[in-house]
Amino acid sequence: MLEDTRRKILEAAKKIFAEKSFFDATLEDVAALSGVKKSTIYYYFENKLDLLMKVIQEIFEELAAALESTLPRGNVKELLTRIVDCYCEFFSQKRDLLLVFQRAAFDLLSHDEACQRFQEIAQRLQEIRKRIAEKIGEVTTRTGKKISGDALLRMIAASIGGYCIEELKEGRTITQDDKEILKEVFTAFLA
Repeated sequence: MLEDTRRKILEAAKKIFAEKSFFDATLEDVAALSGVKKSTIYYYFENKLDLLMKVIQEIFEELAAALESTLPRGNVKELLTRIVDCYCEFFSQKRDLLLVFQRAAFDLLSHDEACQRFQEIAQRLQEIRKRIAEKIGEVTTRTGKKISGDALLRMIAASIGGYCIEELKEGRTITQDDKEILKEVFTAFLA
């Protein structure tokens, strides 16, 4: 019962924070959408910032789990292809979460406590990205340039995340053709 109530609050918060900025969203909005009293929200979460951070933590945990599933096998090209697939699928299926993340990053960029908590939350995702980067190692491009696996992963995440945000904000979906093109883009440079 307690976990069901907490889940209802988190799901409502995801929707509210996807629609409104952190500053415009209210706990009253979350209470109304979740069907719980505002005082109940305080039982589970300290305040609105704590609630938003828990939502962001779920985003990172889900993405970390999805990325971790790409690790076990394959050469660099196969791994990069799976990573592109992973990001495209995650961002397509979790549209609201992507918008929450974008809004929160913009709204709270200068909020010290939020930035500190954000860094703590991102730790697991960074650890998984580091493991993937180590598996990729240093990559040599067709022109002989070298790029670390970590830098390559950051480029992929930023590029696909930005692309998906723009497409989803315009109401478009990420198609299979889009995914195939992104795979080509992020593997065509390999030597």
